[in-house]
Amino acid sequence: MPVDETILKKVVLLGESAVGKTSLIRRFVHDQFDDDYISTIGAKVSKKVVPVDILDQNIDVKLMVWDIIGSQGYESTQSRHIAGLNGAILVVDLTRPETVKIMEEYWLPLLSEVSGGVLPTVLFVGNKMDLVSDKEDIKDMVQNLKDLESKYCKNLDLRAKSGCGGWLLTSAKTGDNVERGFESLIRGMVAEHPSFDPLNRQMEEVVAEGIYMVSDRETTRSVMDLIVIDMPFIMMSTSKSTQILQEAIVELGFSKDRPTPQNVRDFIDLVLKMAADAGAKPETIEQYRKTWLEEVAKFG
Repeated sequence: MPVDETILKKVVLLGESAVGKTSLIRRFVHDQFDDDYISTIGAKVSKKVVPVDILDQNIDVKLMVWDIIGSQGYESTQSRHIAGLNGAILVVDLTRPETVKIMEEYWLPLLSEVSGGVLPTVLFVGNKMDLVSDKEDIKDMVQNLKDLESKYCKNLDLRAKSGCGGWLLTSAKTGDNVERGFESLIRGMVAEHPSFDPLNRQMEEVVAEGIYMVSDRETTRSVMDLIVIDMPFIMMSTSKSTQILQEAIVELGFSKDRPTPQNVRDFIDLVLKMAADAGAKPETIEQYRKTWLEEVAKFG
């Protein structure tokens, strides 16, 4: 069947660490699941072309699905990766009620700030249905999810827009509702496509840059945030910098949520060594080493 149009869409999954964002992406893109948990640092981008039949048109949607760091305190990194998105999947863990509160208090305000208060197409997802033996056990969680979707869309006065609204329960492990969720999001984005303003991306990048510039480095975690956002400028490649960051955090084995000053120094040494081995310029490496070590020195 001939394709009438091909469009590119950027989707970002948002939510606390370990809610299953990486697993949802892996299930949707590759139809696979892995029980091994590796926390995301930086961002990983997966690609998939999804054919959509809508309004009597056959459309190929080239989807760029962003999996970004889920820890609070990495606002600079997260805002940069959120900027320019067309859609978001907002994920909570059905076995952890606190993830709904974090969604409301951290992720939605950050999304709103970067997008100038106008939400893109969104879908609220309660993940890990496979770990719930009785739906009565998550009755309150489901209601909280519904209330969150309703409240936030109402506050932004977007109830009438196709881009706002909708929630779903999923299991990345079994695949239940994963395809359905992504397809629902895609249809919302395609429906909004004619009214998409290309200036939005530029404005969101300006806001993200502003968050980076004014962020106070008041914790060791915020220094880690600085390192993550700076690495692509050293490597001149987002994918290579993400690979280095991920390998370094796994090798060193400390928590990115509670890094000590020495953890951060070890991280700086390792990522810059790996950058040098990958061909980064020595003068660039030393420039960033000096900046990062000055920041971490504030904490001992």
